[in-house]
Order: sequence, then C-alpha cells, then structure tokens
Amino acid sequence: MLKAVLFRSGRRFDTFKKRLLDSGVDVTVLDFDTPEWIGYDFSGIDIVIYFPEFTYTSNHPQSLFRVHDNLLHIHRLFPHLRMFPDPNTIPYYSDKYRQYLFLRGKGLPYPETFAITCEEAIDGIVRRLGFPLVVKNRYGAGGDYVVKVSSRSELVHLYRLSQLDLFRLGALRHFLRMLTSRLFYYYLIRERRMAYPFFSPPLLAQKFVPHDRDIKTVVGDGRVVEAHWRGKADEDMWKVNIDGGGVGEWSYVPQEIIDLSERLARELKATWLNIDIIQSEAGYLITEFSPVWHHYAYKEKPSFVYKDDYNIDVPLEISLDLERIIVESLVRSAQRSPDSARSFAKPRDDIPT
Repeated sequence: MLKAVLFRSGRRFDTFKKRLLDSGVDVTVLDFDTPEWIGYDFSGIDIVIYFPEFTYTSNHPQSLFRVHDNLLHIHRLFPHLRMFPDPNTIPYYSDKYRQYLFLRGKGLPYPETFAITCEEAIDGIVRRLGFPLVVKNRYGAGGDYVVKVSSRSELVHLYRLSQLDLFRLGALRHFLRMLTSRLFYYYLIRERRMAYPFFSPPLLAQKFVPHDRDIKTVVGDGRVVEAHWRGKADEDMWKVNIDGGGVGEWSYVPQEIIDLSERLARELKATWLNIDIIQSEAGYLITEFSPVWHHYAYKEKPSFVYKDDYNIDVPLEISLDLERIIVESLVRSAQRSPDSARSFAKPRDDIPT
C-alpha cells in the first residue's frame, strides 16, 4: 500500500484526503503549525501533498515560507518523494522576479520587463516602456499588488515604498487609500489580520499589453490537460482574473499556446504547472506561472461559457477536479517508480540485515 503525508491546510484539505483514501493510499496528517513534522521520518512515505494558502495577504513575503522553506527542506532530505507542489517549480512560487529571470534566461516570450533596482534607472525604464506601464510587486497572486501606472511620479512613489521609504507625503497617501479599501477591512474584521501594506523589492516594470482576454493553461505530466480563456466582465476591467470578476470560457486553444505551455514545463522539468498567457502583436507571451492553482468545478459558476470547439483531450469533468488529477498523477508515478519509499525505508530493528 502506498503511503502519503497530507499537510493540513485551510483549503482543499478534506477533498485531497478523500481522494487519497479512495485511491487506496494510507494517509498520515501533519501540520506545519506544530513541531512534529520537523522530526518526522519520511523515508517510508511515497507521496507528500500540501495545498498552500496565504495566511497573510498574498503579497506578504512570509506567506511563502511553508512552501519555499518547509517543502523544499523535506524534498532535499527525501528526494524520492512524489510531491505537490512540484519541487522543481517551488522556487518560483508566487515570486515574479524569479520567474522573470527564468523566462529571460531561457529565451521564452514574455512582456518587455525591467527590474527596478534603483531610482536612477527609472528614467531609462520609462523611455523604453512608455506610459501606461504595469508595475508588479515581487510577491503576489490573483492580480494582488499589480498596478497600472500612468506617470513617473507614481512609479517613483511605488519604488520608494518598496524601499520602505515611508517618510514622504506619497507614503501617507498610500496608507490613507489603504484604509478606505474594503479589502483592508475584510482582512481586519473577518480574518483578524491586517493586509500587508508594503511592496517588496525588486518591483517589476512591464510593458502594458492591451488585451481583452488571456488564457490559463495547466500542464500535467508533459501535456496540456486543461486551458480556459479569461475575459473582461466589463470594459473598465484591465485585469481579467476570474476571482477579480473575469469570465471563464472553455473554447478552442491554438496549438501555439499548447506548444509554448509544454515547452515551459519541459524547461522547468515540471510535472505540474499552471501558466498565464496573453496575446500581443508579436505573438503569445507568458505573464507568470505557478506550481499551484485554483479551479472552479465543472459548471460551478453559471457565468462560465463552455463551447463545442474546446480541443483539449482530457474531459473537463476530470481536468477541473484538481484533487483527482493531482492524486492520480502522484499515485501513478509512485507505483511505477523504482525509487519508491520501499527503496528508502529504514530496516526495522527486529529484522536481521
């Protein structure tokens, strides 16, 4: 029998546990908020799953430590483990600067981008990108702390905030605007946490590419298993995240998008990968990627559109069941792998060796 460790999380924990048990996997539950996991012996384990959540707001650097630090620590000590999130992509999780460096280094297409590393570089960046441009905080998800900027003074202000230069009028205005935000009070009252008010260096300045929709693809075990377009709900939207009000559409996916998505997964050596792509005059561009994603279930939202020309082979009833496709993939990999937990299991004291 395969054995799995499932780390407790606020989202998807119960459904992951049910999928594992239904697949005949023996499940042990651990919790990153208690110290027992640190001394746990994973040598007899086949699979580890943790669906991360942002304990703080998504732009808070400390939102990442359970994935960046804890999971990679386990992977380094026990490399035989089949894991979700994928250890090959964990270093890029919710870190747009690392993603930018990887895309640039591999020659993959992405919007023209510059890291704002000093105030003296701003004028040169403005000359290259013009206005409006997009500023992305280093950390964040779901469009959080992604800002369309229309002036040099606003760009300088955001850069100074990322340097914790708070003794200026612009910083005061930023905090006053934050205090009038409904999201601020959502975290403060419902979650009893204050939204993280700062930016983290280096900020990324990116060319603004007008688009009415983008596409999100999921690559699993080397092939695109799901893809959907995200469109504007109204003309005032410029970000089309579904959680921000965008409309999902499952329709024809050009082969160029499929090829680009699978190429990125190969370059990362990623088993599972979620990718955001936009279309420009120069072709399709990768805006970001992640080892973790959220899906609404098939036909969960009445506003979603499902068209007959959708051309990805995996049926949506399967591919939109995130827990199912992840667990089935991990189980298949563990079952066929010669370096399973059995190969790494420590000998028992009562058996002669």
